Amino acid sequence: MGRRYRRYMFFVLVCMVCIVPRIVSADDRVKEKEKEYDFNQNKNVTISNQKSYESSGAYTWLKYKAAADGYLTVRISNPAGAVSHARGYLALYNSTKGTLLSSKSIFYNAAHSQNAYWHTFTFGMREKQEYYIRVRAENAVSISRTFTKTNDKSGALQSKALKLKKNKMKTGLIPAGISNTDWYKIKLTKSQRLRLYYNVKTSGCFRMTIYAGSKQIGVKKMYYTSGTKKLTLYQSSTTTGKKTGLNKGRYFLRIDRANSASSGYYKIKWN
Repeated sequence: MGRRYRRYMFFVLVCMVCIVPRIVSADDRVKEKEKEYDFNQNKNVTISNQKSYESSGAYTWLKYKAAADGYLTVRISNPAGAVSHARGYLALYNSTKGTLLSSKSIFYNAAHSQNAYWHTFTFGMREKQEYYIRVRAENAVSISRTFTKTNDKSGALQSKALKLKKNKMKTGLIPAGISNTDWYKIKLTKSQRLRLYYNVKTSGCFRMTIYAGSKQIGVKKMYYTSGTKKLTLYQSSTTTGKKTGLNKGRYFLRIDRANSASSGYYKIKWN
């Protein structure tokens, strides 16, 4: 009886060992599932609901190498046959996927099709640099891209500032991961209000600092704009409050990123 009992216990233990699965860490599972697309070769990428992060627990990566200095525009839309509007998050990384170059969670929502802020995103890039866009899709989504080459002639120093001619629009590039500064100079030949017009495409924030010679006279944070915005500069009397034009002379604009998570481009002019 005792011998039979021992044989039975041995058989049960052997069966338990056979049915216990191999333990795989969550990290291993994600590495096996992560999908990468060449965004240079594939201008349009569709992530199915089954391949979304919500369903698979895996990110999708879009690799892109810039052929020139310029900006990449990424557009989100609903794929054919979608039963719900595409939702999720984007993030821009460097060539090793090790350095975050944007906000960690840029939210997209294709339900707001009339407002580009929710489905169109812009990233500034340098020539021959490779980047990765990480997609954390909550459901099925279609992602397309266009690239626009930009010839930014602004000065890197105040002493090298580019002359901004009246009513002439200039385009400036703010590349991801680079702390560059764009300088412009404006010459007022008479006392007047200085009207600045700007259009910004970024998922972060730019900063424009205005100088009268070497003296700082104002700072303006510039976020994404759906159209052209106007900023008017003038003098105001401390006693009467009367508003008058700026004195004639030379003024400077310095435009840079407000934080390390910002990139994209801007357009600016004055009159």
